[in-house]
Amino acid sequence: MDSSFYLASGGLTILFGLIVGIVAFSFFRRFKKVSSILNRAHEMTATANGRISEIINVRRRNRSFRWTNEYPAITYTVDNKDYTTKLDYAEKRKGHYSLGGNYRVCYSPSDPSCCIVEEFRKPMQSNRTQSLVFTVIFAIITFNFIITGLSEIFLHL
Repeated sequence: MDSSFYLASGGLTILFGLIVGIVAFSFFRRFKKVSSILNRAHEMTATANGRISEIINVRRRNRSFRWTNEYPAITYTVDNKDYTTKLDYAEKRKGHYSLGGNYRVCYSPSDPSCCIVEEFRKPMQSNRTQSLVFTVIFAIITFNFIITGLSEIFLHL
C-alpha cells in the first residue's frame, strides 16, 4: 500500500480521536461544575424553603425508543430576592416531579446563588463520580486513537 492510504487512515483515526476527546471534555466540564458546588457545600450554612417553579423536559432516544425525561428548577427566596437553580443532574422520567413540590435548599450566606438542594446531594455525588470515571475512560481512548493515528502517519511516510 502506498503512503497516501496510511496518511488518510491516520488522519481519520486522529479525527475520530478528537471527536472522542470532545466527549471526554464534556464529561470533564460536568465533573467540574458539580465538584465546584460540592466543594463549597461546607459554606452553605443557611437554609430556605424552595419549591419547584419549572419542570424542564428533555427528549431522549435510542435506536428503538423515544422518551421524555425531566428535571426541576427550584426557586427559593433570600432577603426578598428570588433565586432559581436548575437541577439537571436530577433528571428522572417524565411525571416524577410536580410543580410546587417543596425542598430544603442550603445556600451560602455570602452568595445566596450558590446552593445545594439537600435531597439531591447524594445524586450530585454519584453524578460527580460517574463523570470523572467517564472522563478518564474517554481520555484514555482519545490518547490511544491520536497516538495510533500519528504512528500510522509517521511510520509510513
